[in-house]
Amino acid sequence: MKKYLYLSVALATLSLGACNNDDDPGSGADVNVQFMSSSYTLDDEPIEIKVVASQAAASDLNIGFTIGGTAQAADYELSAQSFQLAAGATEATVTVTPKQAFDQAKTLTLTLASGTGYTIGRVAATTVNLVESSVYVYSFTAAAGELQESLTVTLTVGDKDFKAPKELELPFTILAGSTAEAGKHFLVKDDATAFVVPKDGNSASLTLLPGPEVDLNNPTTLKLGVDEQGGRFIAGEIPSVTVTIKGLLSYAALAGTWECKELIGLEMLELWAMDEEMDTETIPSHNDGFTISITNEGDHAAFTPSSTGDLTNLFRDCKMTYTAPFNVVDGVVSGNYTTVGEGYFWVDDESFNLTYFQLDRANRAFDKTQESLGKMVVALALDENGSMLLFLRDLDTLEQPPFLPLWWDDPFEAILLGLGYRFDRISQ
Repeated sequence: MKKYLYLSVALATLSLGACNNDDDPGSGADVNVQFMSSSYTLDDEPIEIKVVASQAAASDLNIGFTIGGTAQAADYELSAQSFQLAAGATEATVTVTPKQAFDQAKTLTLTLASGTGYTIGRVAATTVNLVESSVYVYSFTAAAGELQESLTVTLTVGDKDFKAPKELELPFTILAGSTAEAGKHFLVKDDATAFVVPKDGNSASLTLLPGPEVDLNNPTTLKLGVDEQGGRFIAGEIPSVTVTIKGLLSYAALAGTWECKELIGLEMLELWAMDEEMDTETIPSHNDGFTISITNEGDHAAFTPSSTGDLTNLFRDCKMTYTAPFNVVDGVVSGNYTTVGEGYFWVDDESFNLTYFQLDRANRAFDKTQESLGKMVVALALDENGSMLLFLRDLDTLEQPPFLPLWWDDPFEAILLGLGYRFDRISQ
């Protein structure tokens, strides 16, 4: 009988212990926490270190950790100094972000610290391996640019045969010496904050737009560089680009009376013409006293030529409006009405950023003895001295103007016959 009594007591005790099992979530027992992994690898992208709990936490828990290893504080940044496990959650994370390139392998060890409301499980520590970083050489494709309607800025990484092993993000930075302010003088299309080189690519671009406070008469300067991220990126041949921000050439900026000063590059033009035995006197370069008056009318400009000089054979009173680039000479279209880097055959080693306009009435024959009225395209710019440059982009090849007869062809050849004239403002 005594034997059976002892057995009953033992079973009752076991049963009572089962009712008080610490694994019961409703009992208020501490949760067991540990790292999800005993090791991680940190290269050049942020990683998340994760702690997992054996059950949902009954209340918010602050799980501390200590730091060890060979890595220094300058090598990385932690998003928090402890894991915050929210009530009802079973996971918490801390992000490790590289702050600079690693020229040799290093380690960062995180070890969970004892605290209230939790116990530490088997994986009490984890090691982050900071591997030797890949270093990339970048270079802008141009050292300078001019922002009118828009400007695409491009950089390359590596040489022409380089292929990015993964998407590379190179944050841009505004360098000392800039006078332009983001949001005022310039905008970045799509709110981009970095140059993004796609996987297997070797170049990236972003587009700049003029801001609401841009002023053509008071240009600002933007010096754009790359955040090298502690040596992860290294500057190559062109480490930065300097952008002069002018904005679109407006009717207001062109308003005034302009006097023709020269046919640009006339001396070289005459040498070529003489070499082919053409009469240089017929070249429309005799424009002393010829003027153009431009009046801002809001949605267009009134264009009024004077009655003296060879250009009177071309221009008529007319309305001038923006138009798409046409017969572009070795340049790049940069907007709805603008180009950058256009060449001019009769001037060596010089390029022009131009804005295109349509004249709704001109003598496309460019001849005082005959008239072929129609629309015509010209390209304009204001140079650093405030002069207006005017380039022809459209003449009537069927009527064939009476100068340089060996060069006329159909269609109009803008490289040779897209003549450029320089005008100085004589009144506002």
